[in-house]
Amino acid sequence: MPSVDSPGDTIQVARQAIFDRDLQVFGYELLYRDAGGDCNITDGNQASSITLLNAFMEIGLDRLTGPHKAFINLTRHFFVDMPPIPFDQDRVVLEVLEDVEVDDVLLAGITGMARQGFALAMDDYAFQPHLAPILPLVDYIKVEITAEGMPSLAQSLPMLRATGAKLLAEKVETCEQFEQLKALGFDYFQGYFFARPSLVQSRRVGENAAMVMELLARLNDPNVQMAEVVRLVSQDPGLSFKVLRYVNSAASGLRNRIESIQHAVVLMGLERIRAWATLFAMAGLGSRPIEILNLGLLRANLCERLSKLCGKGLPDAAYTVGLLSVLDAMLSRPLTELTKQLPLPEDIKRGLTHHEGSYGELLDGVIRLERNEWPNKLCAAVSPADLSEAFAASSETAFGIMAMLDDD
Repeated sequence: MPSVDSPGDTIQVARQAIFDRDLQVFGYELLYRDAGGDCNITDGNQASSITLLNAFMEIGLDRLTGPHKAFINLTRHFFVDMPPIPFDQDRVVLEVLEDVEVDDVLLAGITGMARQGFALAMDDYAFQPHLAPILPLVDYIKVEITAEGMPSLAQSLPMLRATGAKLLAEKVETCEQFEQLKALGFDYFQGYFFARPSLVQSRRVGENAAMVMELLARLNDPNVQMAEVVRLVSQDPGLSFKVLRYVNSAASGLRNRIESIQHAVVLMGLERIRAWATLFAMAGLGSRPIEILNLGLLRANLCERLSKLCGKGLPDAAYTVGLLSVLDAMLSRPLTELTKQLPLPEDIKRGLTHHEGSYGELLDGVIRLERNEWPNKLCAAVSPADLSEAFAASSETAFGIMAMLDDD
């Protein structure tokens, strides 16, 4: 839990995806920081919790988690004093922090929350004896995974399974840990192994990868002509349909109906239509992990917004950098290798592969936000409030596009 300096401070909100056994997103743990990017607790639990909940009421869960569940840390105050929780019961999972003082009053409060219909989770459980009375009362037990504890974990799990709670492995760092934990019967997974798309190795693209790379290469060739972009997009009826559906949607901001790909290119501009055609080509990968594409959309929209806020690079190019930053996870090949096949400008390639230059600074800042780190070097002109709004708006846009892509 981060600190707060006063109830009026701006709270920055990040998130980390929680996956099921099939690597489908089950929910997001929402992560917080104060206006200065401080993650240490310096104020009382009550003030911290109230401020965090106010932030959610202002931003809105739809913008942060889309249709998925939100896992939210709550301090002892919220369980003991039983204040109204301003969320629908089916939208949130309330987490009990591992450093909570356990007594009869707390246990009664947790029981009361459950009776109200809220799902509950024990956070950061590392087999601390004093937390044992909480375990039968919660729906999820988030087991803290360490390399040192992995060998003895199998012996400890029967006791946890006896509670009837779902088991969530958190702080999963490697592919080997994920496979071992899956074999042990964990239901859900969270950690840097999943937060870094380049390390997601469980889903691979099939035989259409070569076709996608060929299409991406032409779409991202700075010398490609408008007529060729139209021709490439028009070769795929599904791609044409989705591009036209998007540019005719409210999200595009255009007032007049667009009836052809050529019309779309003229009105939206070659750079923007390139980016969108690239997106839909990536979305056509049948075995893609959905969250990887969602992450690419979030990065693309956030890079574009930050480009405008900071005056770094060109917004359309920044969008492309964010979108292509997950290409290694989409195709299960190193990004340095993939960029050699794309005739991208050198500044975009350096930004993607080495986080250098203006586009690299934007991408690095976005990735730091994903990891709940403050992007100090990004842009001094961006206020915490603007950054929070940019993240929330980008998340909302990404979920909207994902819903449209899946609406066949």
